[in-house]
Amino acid sequence: MGVELLDGIGWTAISLFASPILWLAILVSFVLSMRRVKRERNLFRSRTRSKRTDVFETLVPGLVVGLVLSIVSLSLRLTISTEFLLGLMGLTGLILLTGVIRFNLPLWPLVILAGIGWFVTDDRVKGLKDVGATDLLLLAALSLAAELILLAWRGKKKLSPSLVLSKRGRYIGGLSANKLWLIPFVVLVPGSSLEAWIPQWSFPEFVPIVLFLPIGFSFLFTGQLPEQLIRPLVQGRLITFLLAVLLTAGAFLTGQNEWLYGLPVLLVVHLILHQRTKRWNRSQTPLFLNGKRGVVILGTLPEKPASEMGLVPGEAIYKVNGEFVESEKTFYEAIQKHKPYLRLEVMNHNGDVRFAQRAFYEQDHHDLGILFVSEPGNTRSKIRTLQ
Repeated sequence: MGVELLDGIGWTAISLFASPILWLAILVSFVLSMRRVKRERNLFRSRTRSKRTDVFETLVPGLVVGLVLSIVSLSLRLTISTEFLLGLMGLTGLILLTGVIRFNLPLWPLVILAGIGWFVTDDRVKGLKDVGATDLLLLAALSLAAELILLAWRGKKKLSPSLVLSKRGRYIGGLSANKLWLIPFVVLVPGSSLEAWIPQWSFPEFVPIVLFLPIGFSFLFTGQLPEQLIRPLVQGRLITFLLAVLLTAGAFLTGQNEWLYGLPVLLVVHLILHQRTKRWNRSQTPLFLNGKRGVVILGTLPEKPASEMGLVPGEAIYKVNGEFVESEKTFYEAIQKHKPYLRLEVMNHNGDVRFAQRAFYEQDHHDLGILFVSEPGNTRSKIRTLQ
């Protein structure tokens, strides 16, 4: 028993570091971080954070959630075949290579593999049929649980300021979430299934293997603050997760494979609920739009005067030392008139006003660390229109 346990742990460690999905996800995360930094520099002549923070965001939160859910999967003895494991890795890798974050939803490859195993009669896909409806639906439920937890925990953090154009050609600010989380699930693979592919090795009856599932979240917050819009997004994931739990319970209690027909339903419900929140966000009056509230703050840079003054995205600087400002240009003109002291009237999106003040030094002029809704710093930047 002890030898088998150590053998299983060894194969788990090998599958952890030998998985191509792990290294591919790190590469994709780094490329996406380079794109983010380039976009921020083009729009605001500065970056909000370093590239390595995106790689950290991809790996660490997903590892924490994956460890917890792996305990659940092992307790419920979630078992898949080698063919299913390879098929899932292949489809996941292809989706990662597209570089489109929102496509990274585990339900897509799960629906495809379930459809192949259900409708294709070729003996070459026999291994896909070896995965029961309960195990397949349980894997879908766990992936939805991971997405739900990560969205509630990390969905409104580490956002990137961005600009879009209104239909009237005005610049609108937004906070962009373009996150890729990598979830390591530990699943059981029958040793006989592995020996069919690697006959020169002997395996225990069941081998715990790390299965990496990338989960993407892409959203542009324009109509409300992220703290407000995250709630309906989380509620939508919760509905989908509870539906997945019901389908899994039904498959377990009845032993009928027909419950797999609920898998594409999960995907459709997930997409509909996400799009509903997305449409509602776009239907709202843009929050990050200069106007009667003054010049809107889109972001602040860490360890800069703006951050020390407690300025946060979504607020608007209404007056500078009593003088109304409505654009980045008028803001900087006003602070030049009123050196060496800076007194800001700051208005939130509810119309409440507070004061922020500090001494203003000559070197602060270009180093306040405020990102405003304004024309892009690089006029060649491609700005998409908000539909």
